[in-house]
Amino acid sequence: MEITGIGELERISGDADLKRLYLYWCERRGTRLYPARDDIDPVDFSYALGRVSLVEVQGKRFYYRLVSTQLTQHLGYEMTGKFLDQMPGSEMRNFAEQHYRRALACAAPLYETDAVVLDGRRWRHESLVLPLAADGETISMLLIYRTTGVPEPVHPERR
Repeated sequence: MEITGIGELERISGDADLKRLYLYWCERRGTRLYPARDDIDPVDFSYALGRVSLVEVQGKRFYYRLVSTQLTQHLGYEMTGKFLDQMPGSEMRNFAEQHYRRALACAAPLYETDAVVLDGRRWRHESLVLPLAADGETISMLLIYRTTGVPEPVHPERR
């Protein structure tokens, strides 16, 4: 769901770090639609670093500048420095691409919480995608805060 203010986040999420990062993003953008990557200093949100990813928008492709340590541990492989289309799991790859495309289409902070089965594992997650733009208007990067539980194997008969 597109987020229009902190009040909305207060109502739908209990994650204090997620809300804090959203307020930081709002502060850094000022009067622009989006802050630039250069406006964001990871030192300012050290409380969230293990759950933050940076995804660069390169035309129709997505490039992982940084993938959160929590997500990397749960995936079981590293995606930092790779393109989304290099992700081994097809269902996870498709899920991530649809998520990023939704964020670009709504062109605003995007909140999502869900439980989905991808590549034979059940994932529970909560995420907030925050657009970044070098020129303040054209989204060039996504700052993503995501918490995930340890994915559980799903047996085919229980899908």
